[in-house]
Amino acid sequence: MQNPPYYILCKIFIAIILLADSVLLPGQPEGRALFQAALASGLLLVILFTLFRQLTPVANIIIITAVFFLGPLVTIPVFQPPPGPVTAITEIVAAAAFVPLLYPLDIELKEKARRIKEIQKVRGERRVTRTFTSLGGAALVIMVISPVTVERTLLFSGTMLMVYLLVTLAATLFSIPRSPFGVETLNKRILAGTRGNAPLSPDCRAKIELHVLLKPTVDWLNVSPESFVSGRRSKLDLEFIPPLAGQCSPQIQLSAIDPRGFIQVNQSIEPLRLHIIPRAEYAAWLARKFLEKAGPEAAAELMPRTATRAKRGVEYRESRDYQPGDPLRAIDWKHTLKLSQMIVREFHEASSPAVIIAVNLAVTDAGAADRVAFNLITAALTLAREGIPAALAAYNDESVKVSTGIIPSEEILRQTLSLVKEITRVNFTGRRLEAADIPRIRRNINRLRQTGSEPALRLSDILDFERQSLEIAAKDNPATLALLKSARRVPAPAMILLVSQLNHDAEAVFVTIDKLRKRKYTAMPVDVD
Repeated sequence: MQNPPYYILCKIFIAIILLADSVLLPGQPEGRALFQAALASGLLLVILFTLFRQLTPVANIIIITAVFFLGPLVTIPVFQPPPGPVTAITEIVAAAAFVPLLYPLDIELKEKARRIKEIQKVRGERRVTRTFTSLGGAALVIMVISPVTVERTLLFSGTMLMVYLLVTLAATLFSIPRSPFGVETLNKRILAGTRGNAPLSPDCRAKIELHVLLKPTVDWLNVSPESFVSGRRSKLDLEFIPPLAGQCSPQIQLSAIDPRGFIQVNQSIEPLRLHIIPRAEYAAWLARKFLEKAGPEAAAELMPRTATRAKRGVEYRESRDYQPGDPLRAIDWKHTLKLSQMIVREFHEASSPAVIIAVNLAVTDAGAADRVAFNLITAALTLAREGIPAALAAYNDESVKVSTGIIPSEEILRQTLSLVKEITRVNFTGRRLEAADIPRIRRNINRLRQTGSEPALRLSDILDFERQSLEIAAKDNPATLALLKSARRVPAPAMILLVSQLNHDAEAVFVTIDKLRKRKYTAMPVDVD
């Protein structure tokens, strides 16, 4: 911080007074003159140290306050040397000689307020801060102990500091209304779980600059930057990803302090009024539009831009001799030159494997229900757009709800629209650990048995017992029954799209999928977290 010229001049003035005290006091006949001279020299060194060394605002405030109270005590003998009683006028003059220190104190208070990164928690709209109470408390303590120490100079010094604090506080209170900020509420429609942005321009009605910190009351709302100074042009941006259960009007807590940090003002603002559209509702609307128009071209216009069409290709079948009518681009020139006869490559269109949509209809909260419904409908809609054959396997924590063979994609889409109504919230009791990795357990068993040592074999038996226990536990799980039932109706190779929160079905799903992989079924989980 670059100190202003008057800041330096005030400290130089106090340093000159303390230097005079250090020189003149040893010549005084009073018994404690040497102690006062030593104190004056110490205060002088501290003031000079603050002039040439950059300290924190808190350290400077403490030093300035100490010099403001102790300095007049060593200055009185210079203004009125003994013999003779010290008059009240001399004590007032000695205390007033250090009043210029209030200007550096004011500068340090402003610098401390400017550096605040976290506002203290206080109750009410307007409250005095710890800075004011600390300085005011120090002034009161000095005023109280002055009669005990028979030093009226302390009373005058404490009174002068208290006057400065109270006048500054009154002027600050007059300049700051109880609700200093106004903001225009923006109305926005947004899909749950998607990212949104909005500008924030709070209007400050205070007559002085305020240092403001902003803190959203919900974790899905962020504001940047998190602090600004009122009266200056500041561009604030809001970024939010509202969940399904999020507030429609999220609040931001504004905590502002005056330039000296004496008053803190707390205010809540509502910059946004959000109409949050559940993702499942949006996906269901897309699906109904697709079924109404019954065409992939129509749905392609409705689907979000992030949903891209699956790319079809061609697969190599065989090489054969050239026949009249074969296109030139099909000629395999490498083998033609090698065999000295025309060879062509024959291709056929790549066929997409059938897909089994496996969905767990048991969820733990409303947000998970919305994500499961959205992923289920969009998966069925994507398959319908691409014309990929599909089957459906739906279950909850109690039973199998639906298990079909290959059916038309439009019918799959209709059934998913009906199934989302059966998604239920279930309160799963007990603590659930991470699901066991069956392939990893099997690999560990094989490695341990290959070593041949007795401890390794015992450990492999324990792991094998765990694997068998998992398989027995998964045998009657609705997830296992639904997947195996659909797998019997859908020939391999096929892909399993798993839409599940992986709560009650986690281990059963992993055990069953591990078995189906051996039969050339592949699995792809759809994230719902």
